[in-house]
Amino acid sequence: MEHLGTVFEMGRAIFAPLQSLKENEDILDKRIEELSCRESDVRADLEREKLQYGKMPKREVELWLKNVQIIKDKVDDIKKKLGEVSWTHIQLRMNLAKEVEEKIKEAVELKENGRFQEGLVVDLLVGSIETFPPIKIVGETTALKKLQKIEECLMDDEVGKIGVYGMGGVGKTTIMTHIHNKFKNAGTFNCVIWVTVSKESDLEELQGRLSKALGIRDFSNYKDALCKSAKLLEAFNRKGKFLLILDDMWRTFPLIKVGVPEPNQEKKCKIVWTTRSKKVCRGMGSERIIEVDGLAEDESWTLFKERLGADFVLSPEIEPIAKAVVEECDGLPLGIITVGAAMRGVDDTIIWRNALQDLKNSRTDLEGLEDDVFSCLRFSFDHLKTQWMAEGFFDEIEDREKRFDKGYTIINDLNDACMLENGEGFYESFVKMHDLLRDLAIAFTRKSHQFVVKVRSNVGKFPRDENLMDDVIRVSLMHSSVEMLSCQPKCPKLSTLLLEGSRLGNIDHLFFEHMQNLRVLDLSDTKITCLPQSLSNLVNLHALLLRNCYNLTEVPSLVQLTELRVLNLSGTAIKYLPDGMDSLTNLRVLGLSATRRLAMVLVGAISSLSHLEELSMVKSKWKWSSNEDRNGRGAGVEDIVRLMHLKKLLVDFVDVSAFSSYLRSRHWQGLNCFLLTVGTALFDPEEIQDGFYSRECVVNVSDGDCNSVAFPTSNLTQLGISQLYNLSTIYMEEPTQGDNLANLKLIEIASCPKLKYILSVGWFQTLQNLEEIIVADCRVLEEMVVDMGDMGEANNNIPITLPRLKRLALYFLPNLKSICKRTLICSSLEEIEVCNCPMLKMLPFSINSLPSSLKQIKGSRRWWDSLEWDNANTKMHLQPFFSESLGFSVQRREEDQERQGTKRKADSIS
Repeated sequence: MEHLGTVFEMGRAIFAPLQSLKENEDILDKRIEELSCRESDVRADLEREKLQYGKMPKREVELWLKNVQIIKDKVDDIKKKLGEVSWTHIQLRMNLAKEVEEKIKEAVELKENGRFQEGLVVDLLVGSIETFPPIKIVGETTALKKLQKIEECLMDDEVGKIGVYGMGGVGKTTIMTHIHNKFKNAGTFNCVIWVTVSKESDLEELQGRLSKALGIRDFSNYKDALCKSAKLLEAFNRKGKFLLILDDMWRTFPLIKVGVPEPNQEKKCKIVWTTRSKKVCRGMGSERIIEVDGLAEDESWTLFKERLGADFVLSPEIEPIAKAVVEECDGLPLGIITVGAAMRGVDDTIIWRNALQDLKNSRTDLEGLEDDVFSCLRFSFDHLKTQWMAEGFFDEIEDREKRFDKGYTIINDLNDACMLENGEGFYESFVKMHDLLRDLAIAFTRKSHQFVVKVRSNVGKFPRDENLMDDVIRVSLMHSSVEMLSCQPKCPKLSTLLLEGSRLGNIDHLFFEHMQNLRVLDLSDTKITCLPQSLSNLVNLHALLLRNCYNLTEVPSLVQLTELRVLNLSGTAIKYLPDGMDSLTNLRVLGLSATRRLAMVLVGAISSLSHLEELSMVKSKWKWSSNEDRNGRGAGVEDIVRLMHLKKLLVDFVDVSAFSSYLRSRHWQGLNCFLLTVGTALFDPEEIQDGFYSRECVVNVSDGDCNSVAFPTSNLTQLGISQLYNLSTIYMEEPTQGDNLANLKLIEIASCPKLKYILSVGWFQTLQNLEEIIVADCRVLEEMVVDMGDMGEANNNIPITLPRLKRLALYFLPNLKSICKRTLICSSLEEIEVCNCPMLKMLPFSINSLPSSLKQIKGSRRWWDSLEWDNANTKMHLQPFFSESLGFSVQRREEDQERQGTKRKADSIS
């Protein structure tokens, strides 16, 4: 029996693998699935590195991928055999069962080995590239157009240096690999050299990489940069006609200092660099600059589906969500590839909805998204410069003009670096951040635990985690669901609190008690009716922004807020200025526009702000008059004149008399931006008062009985005049030395029934930047421009040049006989529009001065046919641009009715 027991135990040991075969098969399937996921992630990462940086996988990574494929093939073979081998073939099945156990161990080991803590890729060996592995161009229509542009530049003998720029991950390197491969053996160049510059490269590093590409031996023996430069120049000259591709440049390098000869038409060498910054392209002296854009909508969708997998079919429920996910990526291939890899194989609608919400909320929970994209953009974020004056970053720059120039330059740099994009349509004068970049920026700041950003979220309360809030320096709950701030948070380091556009209506009276470091507080566009007294103790506050708090009727004392730089009360319901205004001696910006209940501004309340640089009060109930007219009851024009540091002024005057009083002070000559309004404005003040119009100087005058008005000259950019019922002329006296209208871009005049002339020739000749003239409903106007003095007739043959005039519009001027008796040369003129000007018989152009940019002449057929020409060829050349616009159909019907009425009257008489 003892022997039988031993035999039985031996049999159990031998047959044990067979007994657990089914269980082990399931385990193996699971381990292979896990290994395949790891493989999929690695391949996605490798593809991204190739697309973005042109890098190649390490040998160990290639070997690992090869081993993964081997084990997957082997497992498929084992499963196939298990399906074919009968249960009666015990030995064969036992052998296969042992292989299953072995493959489980191998799969686990391979998965662990696939972590690659030291990274997946290395830089391409620049000195030994024959051709790059073929990489499919993402977005064939968009990218191929850019590819074609670059090829055209390379074939143009006039072009030697080409800059290619675009956002990180947009596909610049991929395009250039195709350029490299195409020209490598095409015979166009003696050699094609590729060097990946990278963000860390300095002069020495770049010279070293170039030496490897050129095959210079013992280059490291040369210690002096000048010697290295000479050696590189010598090597390049030996190459003859070369194409040098410098990929991923982050800064400029003087070519000669590096050791790269300047391209010239003799050798026909070419240099192409790729960069994220247009500024680098310009700094390197690019003769052609080409921007690589994001993908079109259909290209984005195609790429995303490719990353999900060719055999993956989206259900009807998931597809619209997936398209919304792609839309969130905003055409950026890197984002699409990353998100697509993260969602590969996911067929659960709930998970897709959650992923979309995560993207919208700027979360980075999707595996693989955060680290990969941060590695691409971290350097860019490290080099961003925050520039808002309220934060104190420009405190060392005293002059407003210089601060504006600095801010404008930084915004332009961000735009060139593809961190910002130009707006479209109505917002074309503005810039915006790329959506994906904004998401990444928020995620990046969240990593530091010093930022709380819950924009457009459903969060209904202020964060209360004391451990978190102790270190927080900035909180943004803009457009959130917060309705009440009822707590008393301890935020000793908090410097910025943004609640703009939230549902906020009430604030606890002690809410700000423990925020002594707060510098920026933005409660704009909220429903608050009053502010707590604890706000009065924020002694470090630099900016208090309350714009469009329409229900806010009172602001607590500001007497202790002596550090305040910006105070915006525009659009509030305050009746009086807050107490303590005279203490705000550091205030630079005061916004009081659209304060439609502001009944009183005390004498000295504004003039005591000795450092004030910007005052905005358009559409306020309080309108400015002279102190004499107010009899001491409130501030007047003289209070504005005392503001010696003022550079931007946007105000309404009570009447033309007050406006003229201010002009006589000459205070406006020290401003670089103003909007001075009397009566109803022709231009929208809301458009002019915001930031990017900071160089505009605008005058709107209407609703007056005066017969003459003086206007600013030298820095005026827009002039609007309307409903001045006794005004007969505007700029008629000849300008004195130094007077000009060189900055004027727009003239708009309407409803001045006694206006006979507008400008003298002397003033008209100074309009070198004028872009648009609009004159309407001036019924006695005879000539727009007149020659003054005895020499008028003699000078009629001297033409006048308006190089930037784009539009000339004339409406309902029944007595207008002449625009200008002299010939006009307007090379930029695009549109002429004439309506109901029956006496206007000539246009001020000759056959030799026809506008070369003309696109359209709009008017009635009757007016066009009645025009007289100095040369028949003039009409022949202008005829193709004439169109009888639908806008003139009413006028034409009136003309027809007038003719028919005359005919009926004549018939009845006869």
